[in-house]
Amino acid sequence: MENLAITMECLRDLVAFHTERISGYEAMLNGLTPDEQYLSTLFNAFIRQSANMKGELLQMGTLWGLDEEQLQHPGRYGFAWAMVKAVFSSRMPSYSLDKCKSGENALLIAYHSVEGTQGLQDSVRLLINRQKREVIGARDWIAHFATLPDQTEHVQELVAVS
Repeated sequence: MENLAITMECLRDLVAFHTERISGYEAMLNGLTPDEQYLSTLFNAFIRQSANMKGELLQMGTLWGLDEEQLQHPGRYGFAWAMVKAVFSSRMPSYSLDKCKSGENALLIAYHSVEGTQGLQDSVRLLINRQKREVIGARDWIAHFATLPDQTEHVQELVAVS
């Protein structure tokens, strides 16, 4: 019974993390400057990724006997959830990709914490491990987008050659 309670608490936390990640990327989408519009593809992909992961976690929770409402409130890892929320809801001026990196790192810390929890059901641990690898992949995409040349600085001037 204790293992079931631990498993449910971990599922609740991860659902909360993904809910916040979705909200964060939606807010960042709305705040993109014209020079950052190329990031909309990345942010929309992350929103879809979190929606899918959240759906998987909710489905796993229902297999263990919880309904969606019971899975909507963070538990044991509330501090890690608060970190994810703070990063994505920060009003501090920063480049969008910096905020993304911080948010993905906080989410990855949360996944590491949950994955290492004693008493977690094996099927849930496998799901969490796979999702953690997907979050690592998302973080790698941020690194890729960070290496793209600034869209506004590379306007080539025409030069007449005689």
